[in-house]
Amino acid sequence: MILSYIIMAVLILVDVILKQIFSNMYAAGSIVSVIDNTLYVGYVQNTGASFGLLQGQQFLFFIITLFALVLFGYFFSKSDWKTKKVYTIAFILLISGTLGNAIDRVLFGYVIDYVQMPFLPIVGGTIFNFADVLLNAGVVLLLIDILILDTLRQKKIKKDTQNEI
Repeated sequence: MILSYIIMAVLILVDVILKQIFSNMYAAGSIVSVIDNTLYVGYVQNTGASFGLLQGQQFLFFIITLFALVLFGYFFSKSDWKTKKVYTIAFILLISGTLGNAIDRVLFGYVIDYVQMPFLPIVGGTIFNFADVLLNAGVVLLLIDILILDTLRQKKIKKDTQNEI
C-alpha cells in the first residue's frame, strides 16, 4: 500500500513541476505550435472544467473535488494489488489527477493547462495538462476493470467454486 502512496506523490509532483515549467516559459493565454496541426504548447489559466464547462464556478469545483476525493479514497481503500491491479492503478491515477488540479485551484483559483493536440478526436480542441491525462487514463482503466476484468474474475470464481463441488 505504501507503494501506491509513493506513486501518487510522484505523479502529483510531476504534474506540479510541468505546470510550473509551462507557466514560467509562456505568457498567460499563449499557445504556440510545436508540430503543425499536431502539438501545441503554452499556458492557459482554466477557471472551468474539461471542454470549457462551468467557467468560474470555484465553490462548485471545491464541492465536486471533495466529493470525488472521498469517493475515490473509499474505493481505493477497498482495492487490492494482488487481485485487482488495474482497479487499484485506476484509483491511483484518479486520486493523483484530482489532487493535481485541486492544488492549482487552491493556490491560483484556476488550473494551469499547457498542451493541445488538435488531431485527437473529441478532445482535440481542448487544452489540457498531465493531471487531466491521469484522470482520463484512470477512467479508461476503471472501465476496463469493471466491464472486462471483473467479468473474467467472476467467471473464474464461479469455475473454481464448481470445481470444488
